[in-house]
Amino acid sequence: MCILILTLNLAGCKWPMDEVNSDHIVHEDNSIAEDSKPTEVEVPVNYKPMEVENYEPSEGLESISMTILEGQGIPSIILKDPSEYKKKNPWFNYKDIEVLPVFINKNYNLLYHEGPVEYLTEEEAVEVSLLVAERLGIDTGKYECEDLGASYIIYFPNKQKASFEICPSVDEVRIFFNPLNGNMDLSLPAIDEEDEDLLHEKYLVYYYQLFENILRMKQPVFEASFERNIHGEKMYKYMIFNQEDMVEDTIVNYSTNFARIYIDTNGLSGIDISYKQLMDAAAPNGYENTIIERLAKGNELELLGYYPLINQEEAIEKILNKEYLSTIEYDRDINLGDIMAIELIYYWVPVNKTIQPVYRVYLDLKETMHDYGQYEEEGLNTYGIFYVPAIETKYLNVG
Repeated sequence: MCILILTLNLAGCKWPMDEVNSDHIVHEDNSIAEDSKPTEVEVPVNYKPMEVENYEPSEGLESISMTILEGQGIPSIILKDPSEYKKKNPWFNYKDIEVLPVFINKNYNLLYHEGPVEYLTEEEAVEVSLLVAERLGIDTGKYECEDLGASYIIYFPNKQKASFEICPSVDEVRIFFNPLNGNMDLSLPAIDEEDEDLLHEKYLVYYYQLFENILRMKQPVFEASFERNIHGEKMYKYMIFNQEDMVEDTIVNYSTNFARIYIDTNGLSGIDISYKQLMDAAAPNGYENTIIERLAKGNELELLGYYPLINQEEAIEKILNKEYLSTIEYDRDINLGDIMAIELIYYWVPVNKTIQPVYRVYLDLKETMHDYGQYEEEGLNTYGIFYVPAIETKYLNVG
């Protein structure tokens, strides 16, 4: 599965399902409706301590390149202030990591805008969908397959009355739910929680527990973060990743091996999940000798080498000197106070031959050419996204 950053959307797969109006179980102030029974949900807090592997740099490392994926608009987020930037990136607690693996990007494709290099056949798409549907407890006796041109979507039981839709690709499986149409109640649970951010984290835990048969992880970490829209309303994003025994493995997981969950005012609307995660969640030999096992093996990360990193202070110095990669022009001097946040992630886009660690930096766009002042009345700030390669410069060819 490809971060947060990967823009290779499944061609033809819609998102989300057709919207349906519903009565909210939880009021706007997070209070529970009188006719709803509170649901108890506990967020895990105790995790096994991680150890640092402390990799040594590989011998004979080759130089690698990095290019920013061009996109529409200004890559940025809107928040009221830096305190609202709340992520569970494991790097935050292990910023002294000096070496990390770099992987070969099997999705390298300079013509990505024309679609992925590989497609599933109709037979393969149906086979994947039936295996996943069985794991979800969906009746697989009736289904309808629709050809979307570059992909297939399978409706259960049919397109007109679908309560579940599954759209598999070579990389991952997208599952669409209609929380108001089906035998399973997927509407928002009535949780008695005054803290809005914690409430949304509990929503995530709740749906994880409902679908643990495909989401099961040894030490799941639940991230419910948000950005704001131009009206100041919070827009939550949900992901689950596994905390491994080693810090380096967990940092890799955070960007490359996670489940994306979609929750709206009606309840659970979808799940994006990798074939590796399906394999990990299944019982031993659960998908042995199936197409899911084959696709999981085909998507395994292939190591290029262990590369030494620059540290956070060096990354900040490069930002101040405008030695960054971005599609945004920052037309004034950059000060330390302009840096809203910095984090280390893996940059995984089709225009690069590698999947490599980078520093993602958010800069305040006030008093720049991109500061239009349109959000001031709402007390909002816009933070542009910039990247600094985390690999030591001598191993990097920046394009």
